Amino acid sequence: MENSLKSVENGLKSMENTLAVKILKGSFFLVLALIASYLPRLLGLPGAQETANIATTLALFMQGVIWANIIIGYYIQRYVNSHAADGSSITTFKAIGVVARLTVWIILGVVALGARDIQIRPLLTGLGIGGLAIALAVQNILGDLFAAISIVIDKPFVVGDAISVENYRGKVESIGLKTTRVRSESGEQIIFSNGELLKSKIRNYSR
Repeated sequence: MENSLKSVENGLKSMENTLAVKILKGSFFLVLALIASYLPRLLGLPGAQETANIATTLALFMQGVIWANIIIGYYIQRYVNSHAADGSSITTFKAIGVVARLTVWIILGVVALGARDIQIRPLLTGLGIGGLAIALAVQNILGDLFAAISIVIDKPFVVGDAISVENYRGKVESIGLKTTRVRSESGEQIIFSNGELLKSKIRNYSR
């Protein structure tokens, strides 16, 4: 009896981790979009239909973003679980996941703006000028971002490598867009800025 209950429990847990169930759980904004689209018609409020259409577009945009995050995150996790020993591949695949998310978000944003008949070209021009000003203001953050891309492509170390930087030594736990996290031999976590890390001399004891 206990074995059958455990098998049922394991089956339910595996079902919860399936992609279809995760997508279904993350479909709140789809329901919100349907309500916003049809509620004015059901209540006989034609004057509120335009506002409802805008709300529907925003809800569908948010739903697309959530679904993209769920799908990409699901396949990244599957890849990480099946290639746990290959730190280089995991790092590269996670970077591809970040690029894929940004690409999907941009495409969804352009589609949403097009659906509302908003001129995209003047908006892109304004974003280009504003983006230049922002880039100057956050150049340190951008430096860390490009350093992360350099680490992923050049691979001076990967997740799981034992490295030392200056007087610090430990095993690489994660390589993020801004920082790299290393677990030291004494147990504490050391966080390095990617830009400063590449400027330092790194010893890789795993190679």
